[in-house]
Amino acid sequence: MLLLSEIGMRVGAGAAGVGSAVVAVTYGDLVVRLVAVWVAVIFLSVFTVMVVADIRERRGLPPPKIHGTGRPRAREWVYVVVFDAHMALFVYAGVLDKQRRGEGDLLVAGVLAVGMVLVLTGGVVRRWWAHRGAGTTGERP
Repeated sequence: MLLLSEIGMRVGAGAAGVGSAVVAVTYGDLVVRLVAVWVAVIFLSVFTVMVVADIRERRGLPPPKIHGTGRPRAREWVYVVVFDAHMALFVYAGVLDKQRRGEGDLLVAGVLAVGMVLVLTGGVVRRWWAHRGAGTTGERP
Protein backbone atom coordinates (compact mmCIF):
# COMPACT_ATOMS: atom_id res chain seq x y z
CA MET A 1 0.00 0.00 0.00
CA LEU A 2 1.35 3.39 -0.95
CA LEU A 3 1.73 6.10 1.64
CA LEU A 4 -0.09 9.38 1.20
CA SER A 5 3.18 11.16 0.39
CA GLU A 6 4.00 8.59 -2.32
CA ILE A 7 0.57 9.03 -3.86
CA GLY A 8 1.01 12.79 -3.73
CA MET A 9 4.37 12.50 -5.46
CA ARG A 10 2.85 10.49 -8.32
CA VAL A 11 -0.17 12.75 -8.66
CA GLY A 12 2.06 15.84 -8.54
CA ALA A 13 4.41 14.56 -11.25
CA GLY A 14 1.50 13.52 -13.44
CA ALA A 15 -0.33 16.82 -12.95
CA ALA A 16 2.82 18.83 -13.72
CA GLY A 17 3.36 16.83 -16.90
CA VAL A 18 -0.23 17.14 -18.07
CA GLY A 19 -0.33 20.83 -17.17
CA SER A 20 2.83 21.48 -19.15
CA ALA A 21 1.40 19.56 -22.11
CA VAL A 22 -1.73 21.72 -21.99
CA VAL A 23 0.42 24.86 -21.96
CA ALA A 24 2.43 23.51 -24.91
CA VAL A 25 -0.76 22.98 -26.92
CA THR A 26 -2.58 26.19 -26.04
CA TYR A 27 0.12 28.85 -25.74
CA GLY A 28 1.01 30.88 -28.83
CA ASP A 29 4.68 31.72 -28.21
CA LEU A 30 7.09 29.18 -29.73
CA VAL A 31 9.70 29.51 -27.00
CA VAL A 32 7.17 28.88 -24.25
CA ARG A 33 5.78 25.94 -26.20
CA LEU A 34 9.22 24.34 -26.57
CA VAL A 35 10.00 24.74 -22.88
CA ALA A 36 6.56 23.40 -21.96
CA VAL A 37 7.12 20.31 -24.13
CA TRP A 38 10.48 19.81 -22.45
CA VAL A 39 8.98 20.08 -18.96
CA ALA A 40 6.06 17.81 -19.89
CA VAL A 41 8.35 15.05 -21.13
CA ILE A 42 10.53 15.23 -18.03
CA PHE A 43 7.60 15.06 -15.58
CA LEU A 44 5.65 12.46 -17.55
CA SER A 45 8.71 10.23 -17.87
CA VAL A 46 9.26 10.39 -14.09
CA PHE A 47 5.56 9.64 -13.56
CA THR A 48 5.73 6.68 -15.95
CA VAL A 49 8.79 5.21 -14.23
CA MET A 50 7.08 5.47 -10.82
CA VAL A 51 3.84 3.89 -12.03
CA VAL A 52 5.63 1.04 -13.82
CA ALA A 53 7.68 0.37 -10.68
CA ASP A 54 4.47 0.31 -8.62
CA ILE A 55 2.83 -2.14 -11.01
CA ARG A 56 5.90 -4.40 -10.99
CA GLU A 57 5.98 -4.35 -7.20
CA ARG A 58 2.24 -5.04 -6.93
CA ARG A 59 2.55 -8.04 -9.24
CA GLY A 60 5.46 -9.38 -7.18
CA LEU A 61 8.05 -8.95 -9.90
CA PRO A 62 11.62 -8.16 -8.92
CA PRO A 63 13.03 -4.75 -9.83
CA PRO A 64 14.91 -4.69 -13.15
CA LYS A 65 18.59 -5.50 -12.89
CA ILE A 66 20.98 -2.71 -13.76
CA HIS A 67 24.03 -3.90 -15.62
CA GLY A 68 27.00 -1.62 -15.06
CA THR A 69 29.13 -3.34 -17.66
CA GLY A 70 28.72 -4.85 -21.09
CA ARG A 71 26.74 -3.85 -24.10
CA PRO A 72 23.94 -1.36 -23.34
CA ARG A 73 20.43 -2.62 -23.95
CA ALA A 74 18.05 -1.01 -26.43
CA ARG A 75 16.02 0.53 -23.61
CA GLU A 76 19.10 2.43 -22.42
CA TRP A 77 19.71 3.78 -25.93
CA VAL A 78 16.10 4.97 -26.10
CA TYR A 79 16.60 6.91 -22.86
CA VAL A 80 19.83 8.43 -24.16
CA VAL A 81 18.28 9.53 -27.45
CA VAL A 82 15.09 10.89 -25.88
CA PHE A 83 16.80 12.89 -23.15
CA ASP A 84 19.59 14.21 -25.37
CA ALA A 85 17.02 15.26 -27.99
CA HIS A 86 14.99 17.08 -25.36
CA MET A 87 18.08 18.84 -24.10
CA ALA A 88 18.75 19.99 -27.68
CA LEU A 89 15.16 21.24 -27.80
CA PHE A 90 15.77 23.20 -24.60
CA VAL A 91 18.91 24.83 -26.03
CA TYR A 92 17.04 25.62 -29.26
CA ALA A 93 14.36 27.39 -27.23
CA GLY A 94 17.10 29.39 -25.52
CA VAL A 95 18.62 30.35 -28.87
CA LEU A 96 15.23 31.50 -30.16
CA ASP A 97 14.71 33.53 -27.00
CA LYS A 98 18.14 35.14 -27.34
CA GLN A 99 17.47 36.01 -30.99
CA ARG A 100 14.34 37.86 -29.87
CA ARG A 101 16.46 40.05 -27.64
CA GLY A 102 15.89 37.94 -24.54
CA GLU A 103 18.23 38.10 -21.59
CA GLY A 104 19.83 34.73 -22.30
CA ASP A 105 18.79 33.08 -19.05
CA LEU A 106 16.97 30.32 -20.88
CA LEU A 107 20.00 29.64 -23.08
CA VAL A 108 22.32 29.43 -20.06
CA ALA A 109 19.89 27.08 -18.29
CA GLY A 110 19.70 24.94 -21.42
CA VAL A 111 23.46 24.68 -21.76
CA LEU A 112 23.80 23.75 -18.08
CA ALA A 113 21.07 21.11 -18.44
CA VAL A 114 22.76 19.72 -21.55
CA GLY A 115 26.03 19.42 -19.64
CA MET A 116 24.34 17.53 -16.82
CA VAL A 117 22.47 15.16 -19.14
CA LEU A 118 25.56 14.49 -21.27
CA VAL A 119 27.44 13.47 -18.14
CA LEU A 120 24.56 11.19 -17.11
CA THR A 121 24.10 9.60 -20.54
CA GLY A 122 27.82 9.47 -21.25
CA GLY A 123 28.09 6.29 -19.19
CA VAL A 124 26.03 4.38 -21.74
CA VAL A 125 28.23 5.63 -24.57
CA ARG A 126 31.41 4.73 -22.62
CA ARG A 127 30.12 1.20 -21.96
CA TRP A 128 29.22 0.78 -25.62
CA TRP A 129 32.63 2.05 -26.70
CA ALA A 130 34.45 -0.25 -24.25
CA HIS A 131 32.33 -3.20 -25.35
CA ARG A 132 32.97 -2.39 -28.99
CA GLY A 133 36.70 -1.92 -28.42
CA ALA A 134 36.97 -5.27 -26.65
CA GLY A 135 36.03 -7.02 -29.89
CA THR A 136 32.72 -8.31 -28.59
CA THR A 137 30.34 -6.84 -31.11
CA GLY A 138 28.08 -9.88 -31.03
CA GLU A 139 28.63 -10.56 -34.75
CA ARG A 140 29.31 -14.06 -35.95
CA PRO A 141 32.51 -14.69 -37.92
